Amino acid sequence: MSTRNVVIVGESGVGKSSLINLILGEARVLASNDAVGVTLETTRHPTTIFQHSYYLWDTPGLNEGTQGSLASKRVEEILRNLLMQLEKAHGVHLLVICFRGTKVTRTMQQTYMSITGICSKVSQNIPVAAVITELEKFGDSPEAMEIWWENNQNGLSAYGMDFAGHACITTLTDECHPPTIGRYRKCQVAVHQLIQRCSRSPKSTSSRNLNVVLFGETGVGKSSLINLMAGKEVARVSPDANACTLDSDEYVFEIGLARVRMWDTVGLEEPDTISEDRCFNAIEKAIQLIKSLSAAGGISLLLFCIRANRITVTIQNNYRLFYEVLGRKEVPVALVVTHLEREQQMEDWWPRNEKMLERYGIITAGHACITGVVGHSKYQQSQEAIRALLLQYDEQGKFMMPSEAWIGRLLKGLVSFVGDKAFLRGRDMVRILTKRCHLRPDVAQRVAACLDQ
Repeated sequence: MSTRNVVIVGESGVGKSSLINLILGEARVLASNDAVGVTLETTRHPTTIFQHSYYLWDTPGLNEGTQGSLASKRVEEILRNLLMQLEKAHGVHLLVICFRGTKVTRTMQQTYMSITGICSKVSQNIPVAAVITELEKFGDSPEAMEIWWENNQNGLSAYGMDFAGHACITTLTDECHPPTIGRYRKCQVAVHQLIQRCSRSPKSTSSRNLNVVLFGETGVGKSSLINLMAGKEVARVSPDANACTLDSDEYVFEIGLARVRMWDTVGLEEPDTISEDRCFNAIEKAIQLIKSLSAAGGISLLLFCIRANRITVTIQNNYRLFYEVLGRKEVPVALVVTHLEREQQMEDWWPRNEKMLERYGIITAGHACITGVVGHSKYQQSQEAIRALLLQYDEQGKFMMPSEAWIGRLLKGLVSFVGDKAFLRGRDMVRILTKRCHLRPDVAQRVAACLDQ
């Protein structure tokens, strides 16, 4: 079970943002009644529909005219780039064109042709559906609003506008004129059913095993994050101030059809807090982690948890240790940003800080902006965001190396981060690796040789 990408497109002012709010069931996206659109770039909104995880992608509007914020060519370029990126990564599973419920016009045809023309150059397999908005005058339910489609179906066909499916709706709430109980929910269900019916399936819906290494400093909220992902309390939330570097706990839970095995790993601490004894403890824990990952068949995803705070040297070193050393730059690393409950829109943190992260050398394959505070109004939204992120990687292969080489590589990298390698000189590393870390003597000799290289 993978996260499906649904891209919402259309002319400026037809109600794309209101449509996304209808699908989400909450006013998460800024909408406007102005002629000039409010969406200037693509924005992503995770949600769950009929127990499937989706990303809804809001895009800038076409045909804003000379008074608009973005030229049509720029909007088409943004859409083309988005579709190419999604198709290259995990696929575009549905494209929804939003139209206002007026008569069929040549402008509507031009919008359709522009969008489907971009689609065809990216992939021949992207299904295109239509959502017709502002149809409250036709009735109080999508069934009554269907009369618009019956009246205009021939006109759409004459203009060469074909769709895999459609929904006729209004995005007005029940309190809006004319006030109608249940109208909003009926329209939401109609669009949910359209998305479920028309979205192309992920590559596979068979059960998958997802092996995730969760890492980050103490106190960033990893235990709360695990409980959020699992949907129940499986990890005890504690300050874990006495935990050792690379100490790890394993958790197993299911998200849909995906079976998640997660190693909650304490990353590096501030450099001046690492003693020689703790370094040897870290070496011991690193070997245990590698053995567990090898037995499980490798790593699917590295999940890096940080607080919404400044970027420190320790954060950079954690990223390098896990991404460059443990995963040898071959395992995708995704970022989870916690403690965002004070943000009006949690996802707003990302565009403000993405460039800064890149300047510090932290490049990620995905992200989720969340709060782990149980009972918070954004808790459900956070769960949808992190689950949608995880399920993008349940169809990928797993990375692993021969255990001896993997251990040697990790220990060499670990020592370079946590202290001066000089204190290892003259020590009987073979004895330490056999007695303390329980390696066979021949394996210990080969691992020790890696530390001297």
